[in-house]
Amino acid sequence: MLELITIDVSSAEVKGLGCKTYTTHPRIGEWVEMNVDEIGTMFEVVMVAHATDGAGSDIYVKKIGDSSQAIENICG
Repeated sequence: MLELITIDVSSAEVKGLGCKTYTTHPRIGEWVEMNVDEIGTMFEVVMVAHATDGAGSDIYVKKIGDSSQAIENICG
């Protein structure tokens, strides 16, 4: 398991989402699901910043929408 700092850049006001646990290292373009106010929400990974000093990586994401709505949009 990887614990990575996750940052929401969906709006002009950047919002830290805290340290999230991932089973694999997310890559740019992949979607990750997180609970936001008890609702499953999809985010797209837009950037991964790796530290050169071994401190880990930061994951930058943009909100796509509620999980069910996001999946319906790509299937419909």
